[in-house]
Amino acid sequence: MPDTMMASVWTGTRQVEYRQVERPAVGPGQVLVRVAYAGICGTDQMIYLGLHPRARAPLIMSHEFVGAVVESDDPRFTPGAPVAINPLLYCGACPACTRGLEYICEHLGLVGIDRDGGFAEYCVVPQHTVRPLPESLPLVQAALIEPLAVAVHAVHVSDLKVGDVTAVLGAGPVGILTAQVARLAGARRVLVSEVSPRRLQIARDLAFETIDATQEDTVETIMAATAGEGVPVVFETAGVQATLDQASRVARVQGQILQVGMPKTVPHIDITGLQFREVSRKPIRVYRESDFDLAIALAADGSLDLVRPVSHVLPLSELDRGIQLSHEATDACKVLITPEAQ
Repeated sequence: MPDTMMASVWTGTRQVEYRQVERPAVGPGQVLVRVAYAGICGTDQMIYLGLHPRARAPLIMSHEFVGAVVESDDPRFTPGAPVAINPLLYCGACPACTRGLEYICEHLGLVGIDRDGGFAEYCVVPQHTVRPLPESLPLVQAALIEPLAVAVHAVHVSDLKVGDVTAVLGAGPVGILTAQVARLAGARRVLVSEVSPRRLQIARDLAFETIDATQEDTVETIMAATAGEGVPVVFETAGVQATLDQASRVARVQGQILQVGMPKTVPHIDITGLQFREVSRKPIRVYRESDFDLAIALAADGSLDLVRPVSHVLPLSELDRGIQLSHEATDACKVLITPEAQ
């Protein structure tokens, strides 16, 4: 095996260099993974723009990746076995961890943010992050397991009931996956709003009721669809001021807002309006271990469509272009990067 590899390295604000770097060596308690696909996430975009509070250059980004085991001192991980990476790095000792809430560890880090991640030919990760995958699951679909775990967690902790009408504001990758999980959990109608033509089409192809937010008033449309009552649960997945406002207005009396989208700037929330109707707002950070495991099971048994959300698969050398496509969003949903094709 060569001592070097190709990687796309974030070197500073709006700077990514595709270059040869030293291949990481595997140590005790670690697994060397050959990366097959790595997803571009909103977090990667924040890092690229120099807006992430923890990421430091030089860094190989991406916490959403899958591949095959190359080397490990643990016999559970045999060479060639397909695996997904649960990128959470927790301390195990803080009050949250000791209560079994490792996913909101006070010192939570992620592979691809606090240490090198998947935008490379190889990545070394702690053994506790590695999850075996069934051989039958195509890795290009398995690459969506990490964002799917976010969607699973959001629906799992929501008040959504079988037969409910719900709304998902934002049809990006997490929004599309959340809509699918909500339907699987028993929602009889899922209204999905979006401004991107490509993402709207994906939602239509998946048979969701779509709202083109460039042509329709999202609030009026949802209220009309619910006879003026609003929805019991709304999932805000875009993290922008417009959809944050809409979520507050379409939740019914004593309804619930799942704050899945991560705002890039400090938002304004009308707390008084929420108080008057006793609407609760529940923030979602990442996911529990059980959510990640369920995401693997759902991906493996074909319960969800993990093909349509993938709009682009680009070579590792085109990470710059992939980030730009993801940021603009007009003609992209989930963009995957692969070292396999250059």
